[in-house]
Amino acid sequence: MAATVRERRRQETTDAILRSARTHLEQAGVEGVTLRAVARDLDIAVSALYRYVASRDDLLTELLVEAFTEHADAVDAAVDAALAHDSDDIAAAVTAGLRAYRAWSVAHPAQFGLAFGAPVPGYHAPAGRTIAVAVRPGSRIMALFATAHERGLVDEDVLTARAATLDDGTAAGFDALAARQSYPLPAPAIALAVDAFVRVHGLTVMEVFGQLRPLVSPADAYYEVLVREVVATLGLRA
Repeated sequence: MAATVRERRRQETTDAILRSARTHLEQAGVEGVTLRAVARDLDIAVSALYRYVASRDDLLTELLVEAFTEHADAVDAAVDAALAHDSDDIAAAVTAGLRAYRAWSVAHPAQFGLAFGAPVPGYHAPAGRTIAVAVRPGSRIMALFATAHERGLVDEDVLTARAATLDDGTAAGFDALAARQSYPLPAPAIALAVDAFVRVHGLTVMEVFGQLRPLVSPADAYYEVLVREVVATLGLRA
């Protein structure tokens, strides 16, 4: 059913509100995202905004969901393109996804900062709106690794070696993660994937927040080496 004129206008206003909020986030950080600033951009009263967003917290949630979604979409697009080129080359798909993870983050530092930076005082992201979309990039990489594991493309010696270094508590935690997210993988395989993702995310955080700049800048070549090393640790066979 086609949207009514009223529904279209409401959606247009909602989109304008989000665009304004995103601009303030990019220009002034989260402190710049206020209902008053958005109302001024749209040339409407602050009270009128409450027809579209209940509070500043709701506005931050919309920005957060948007950031998580765009980040995940970028990873998905890269993985899909790699698989379209060669559906059997899981290592190439994982590599493409990890490259996209960093590329989107560096290109959108304000959104990445909202998602992974210091908590916003007084704001609590609603789990029902944010968790599922937040874990999408990691889940996509984990799904690729699960496919490789199912096909017998993960080196058993690598899995055995990682299993030997897992203490009972960590193994139990990874088993719980697998159950919670429906990852069809044993704890040693989960550990390998988490190890890889921690390294990629950690370096990305350091780069986006400027902590890598005193060590290496630009970080493109450094990150490329890290990604190749990370993928190699997964024990993927062609």
